[in-house]
Amino acid sequence: MSRILHLEASPKGELSSSSKLANWFLNAYSEANPEDTIETLNVFEADLPKFGAEAALAKFAPIFGEETTDTQKSIWTEVTAQIDHFASFDKIVLSCPMWNYSVPYPLKHYLDIIMQPRITFGYDPEKMIHIGLLKNRPIQFLLSRSSIPPGDYGDFQLPYLRFVFGAMGLTDIRMITAWQTTKPTPEGRSDYIKSFETECNVHAAAF
Repeated sequence: MSRILHLEASPKGELSSSSKLANWFLNAYSEANPEDTIETLNVFEADLPKFGAEAALAKFAPIFGEETTDTQKSIWTEVTAQIDHFASFDKIVLSCPMWNYSVPYPLKHYLDIIMQPRITFGYDPEKMIHIGLLKNRPIQFLLSRSSIPPGDYGDFQLPYLRFVFGAMGLTDIRMITAWQTTKPTPEGRSDYIKSFETECNVHAAAF
């Protein structure tokens, strides 16, 4: 039995294109794998620890050989709890819209929490490469955006997500990208998103 974490990065609920992709994908996956469990973490609704001054000081204390205060230890316990939670899953599904050519700010907040040196990634300065410290596992990207095709120079969504997860060791990345979500009419938009249902089912079967 596998445990799947669905990271949902849209606040729009049933009106979200990326969440619709996730619903089709996860429903198909559940039908094919009824014994597996799925947990959804909506980063807009999650009570994530604030990564302010105390967290930043706690982050660099081991690197600089400094002692941490009780407040810093407390906030760092919250940070590591989020990392342990993420690392406990066997597979990851990320549904995410493009916001201003990149990702929504709560997702960036979440990633800033779990992406920590010496815990989830290392760095080789001679080779100038990041070394993932988490176990590799499948991660499915379900991405939406209004008009930026994959590979466009203005796409800072997919390259960023591919890099940060890869830097932590998750390199088995699969993706579906709906990149024309602002069709001229509501019917056109609905039909366009609906056209990805079969692709979501196919990807779910292989996940």
